[in-house]
Amino acid sequence: MPRTGHTASRCVEAGRRKRPPGVNGEFRVQEEYPDAHGRPGGVAEEESEQTGEDRRAALLGEAVDAVYGYASGRYNWEDLIGFLSHLDRDAMEGEPVLAPTLEGHLRRAGDLATRLHEDIAATGPDYALLLLDRQRRVVAANEEGRAYFAPVCRPVASGKRLSFLEEEHAAVFDRALADLPDGDASGPTLLRFQTEEGETQLLCYLVRGDALSPAMLRGVEFDEADPRPHCALIAASPGAGDEALEIFRTAFGLTPAEARLAARLRFGLSLKEAAEELGISVNTARNQLKSVFDKLGVNRQADLVRHLAELAALAASMQGAASRARATVTSAERQTVMLPDGRVIALRDLGRPDGFPVFILHPVVQSSLMRPQEAEIAGECGVRLISLERPGIGLSTHDPKTGHVPFARDLGRVADALGLDRFAVLGWASGAPYALAAGAVLGQRVTRVALATPRLAFRSDLEATTPMRQFFGGLRRHPWLFETVFTIMRAKRSRRFFRPMIRNFLENSEPDRLLFDRDASLLDCFTDSLIEAIDKTHKGIVAELNLYARDILVDTAGIVRPLLVWHGMKDEMNGAEDVRRMLDGVSVEAFRFMPDDGHMVLFAHFREVLSALVNDAH
Repeated sequence: MPRTGHTASRCVEAGRRKRPPGVNGEFRVQEEYPDAHGRPGGVAEEESEQTGEDRRAALLGEAVDAVYGYASGRYNWEDLIGFLSHLDRDAMEGEPVLAPTLEGHLRRAGDLATRLHEDIAATGPDYALLLLDRQRRVVAANEEGRAYFAPVCRPVASGKRLSFLEEEHAAVFDRALADLPDGDASGPTLLRFQTEEGETQLLCYLVRGDALSPAMLRGVEFDEADPRPHCALIAASPGAGDEALEIFRTAFGLTPAEARLAARLRFGLSLKEAAEELGISVNTARNQLKSVFDKLGVNRQADLVRHLAELAALAASMQGAASRARATVTSAERQTVMLPDGRVIALRDLGRPDGFPVFILHPVVQSSLMRPQEAEIAGECGVRLISLERPGIGLSTHDPKTGHVPFARDLGRVADALGLDRFAVLGWASGAPYALAAGAVLGQRVTRVALATPRLAFRSDLEATTPMRQFFGGLRRHPWLFETVFTIMRAKRSRRFFRPMIRNFLENSEPDRLLFDRDASLLDCFTDSLIEAIDKTHKGIVAELNLYARDILVDTAGIVRPLLVWHGMKDEMNGAEDVRRMLDGVSVEAFRFMPDDGHMVLFAHFREVLSALVNDAH
């Protein structure tokens, strides 16, 4: 995704009146926001001439604007970052005045988001769709499809052959259909139907029938027991889609560098501007653009931009057609274990059923969802990988008495229900304190505790140099926001909301960005896992964040064996010394600091981590 927020500028026009001063479409934190110690990164000159009261009044207006922009914009997450920065600036001015003033606005914004967005899944699709068989008969169509294609087609009816009003339009379709190859190598084909004057009358895509998701087929009441349609004509609203970079790569075989250039050109940058933003020479950008032209079959930048915009809209609609409550990357169905008090804990049981059991505990905003790749690695390592959802996350019942020790006891009861006597526990990111608690409370039952990118403290001293730091550091500095922020986030939950946010948060870490570029399924999994985690309730997430905010530490005295710790040296949130300091006083057998990895170090070294845990068992 573009790092500079040019996508954000479009959202802003529709969702709020103006951006915070000086942002100008870019996330220039060091010029704009104070750091965690209240030092301004740089204040606009015109502000220096204002009185303190004037500045506070302007800041209040911008903060209220950001609150309602975040709540009302279905896919707007940037205003949340802006709002957190306003609170930091207010604290820098002296006695905070924004927090008490904004509490009422936040409650109303939460109610507004719930009313506006909770029925997203019930609304009609934002794409037009016609399904065709090999004889070009209409198999099924949605109402949007019948209306959209009416200007170029005779009335669409199921069982009838698709018929165009103009011979030239029929010829365009015939040529595209004849060139539609079989197999996975076939990407969408752009069809442009023109008027006699050469103006574009209608744009759509021709895609293979097997490229359509089951959710899209159900959306046109297609009987899944019937043979798959041969092909489909589909078009989406111009505003749909914010997943351009991955879409351009997968649909046209662009390299990561070409995809990043294409994504920026799509949002109106000149070639020179895109080159400057990417840190490459104009000549390099020109060579990449030539390659993009060749792969897309265009020869003008204007045609390229239009082509990319249409494709992004189409692909986002196809991906967004699935229910937001159901993950599209699955490795196993969830099952639940009933606890003695009637609560349930949800989990996914992966890998080898007869393998050595390893419980994996995820970050606070993730469910038990994992990719088939990790399940396969677990099986190859001889591991039965049990992926848990903590109370109040995903399908697990919320526990009002939530805490590290109560969860450790829950994990022991789950192990009992599964017939497991001894097992290892792997905690990554904010799952780490719960892994430590399990090791301490369950003692000899836990053969080893391993941690990856451990987050044992929710730091308030993070300098706001990236969106990720601004988000987590800002929330830690203002914990009274937890409930409303996640109320709104849950109301807006969708792939199109979460996907660019997750991508942007990790964009500044080159190893993580490259990992996502190499395998898009990882971003799919993160996105769908977040949707699963928050789909039923956000109580568990808020409860865990409140534990962090109160700086509640884990008593590690009962851990039997020294820890194994993996950490990426290019992680945005914590350096090597931060990790050592967080684990001060805990016995650690090995710190494995990986110089070329970031936050996602676990997925870069998943086999190594599991192998180490299995070796301990023998």
